[in-house]
Amino acid sequence: MRWILLALATGGLSVGLVRLQTQQPTLQAGTAVRMEVEDLVDRADRILEARITGRRTLRDERGRIVTEYQLLRRRTFYGDSVDVVRLPGGVLANGRGLMLPGMPRIQVGEEVLLFLNGESMAMPTGLAQGKFRLMSDRAGQRLAVRHGGVELASSACGEASHGDVAHLCQPGAVHAMPYAELSARVQARVTDRLAREAYGASQPR
Repeated sequence: MRWILLALATGGLSVGLVRLQTQQPTLQAGTAVRMEVEDLVDRADRILEARITGRRTLRDERGRIVTEYQLLRRRTFYGDSVDVVRLPGGVLANGRGLMLPGMPRIQVGEEVLLFLNGESMAMPTGLAQGKFRLMSDRAGQRLAVRHGGVELASSACGEASHGDVAHLCQPGAVHAMPYAELSARVQARVTDRLAREAYGASQPR
């Protein structure tokens, strides 16, 4: 077993630890800047809604361990439309694996809304914050659920010791909102972003 210190700047992650081993990796929490939906929209290169139809882990052209997800796209809010997304990490058939703390868990069959950065190999914007699982509750209401795999760093989190804010700042916290609210917020911010880009503005207001 060996540890590698990996510095990343994508999606608010500053430093993470990657563990390479021959046994099944243990998921650990990373640290990321707390991001609202509008922050995710402003920073993502691609925003899409899809069902995960397949998954395989392999080594890419540079020898890195990546997991490739096949998508049945429902909607592309922003960026290029794609049918396959590669994310770093995963476990090969021989048991060798690479895990990045704070990465979201994505399962075949899930319906998801993803915020992604990068092209040939993507990173979820804000790590686990960049994935919402879409599902329905017992009453039939469609929900967007985000499972926190990161410890969130913000002034609010630093000052909170109890209550909703403190709970949402902890790794593994679950946050849900109506899908209609999430999609409306995403679409509104995308429209605003496109308008700003059209006029040459590069920073959010």
